Amino acid sequence: MNNQARLLKRSERERSQQQQMGDHQLVGGRSDAQPEEIRSLHDNIRRLLTDIEELCDLCCFLDDDRQRYRQDAAEWRKLHQQVATELTEKVSKISLLCMYLVSHVKMRYTLLVFGG
Repeated sequence: MNNQARLLKRSERERSQQQQMGDHQLVGGRSDAQPEEIRSLHDNIRRLLTDIEELCDLCCFLDDDRQRYRQDAAEWRKLHQQVATELTEKVSKISLLCMYLVSHVKMRYTLLVFGG
């Protein structure tokens, strides 16, 4: 445990020294790595901006699709309601016709059997 505590203190000291050295480099002047790091950061920013633009385009495309599918679904619902209404009306008419025919046949049968 003592050994671990010493290692921890040593690593904290080293980290602190590295941080101080980094601060001195920034204050004292530019290091050789800074222009390269700045270029790298600019490249990363350009790449991220390109990615953001592509994601925005994709979002717009997907939103257009979503709106088109909603409109299509509404049209299908409307068509379904119209077809259901027409079928209901036709079934009612056919049912009435069948009842009329049944009553007509019964009347004819009655007339034939009992004479009339």
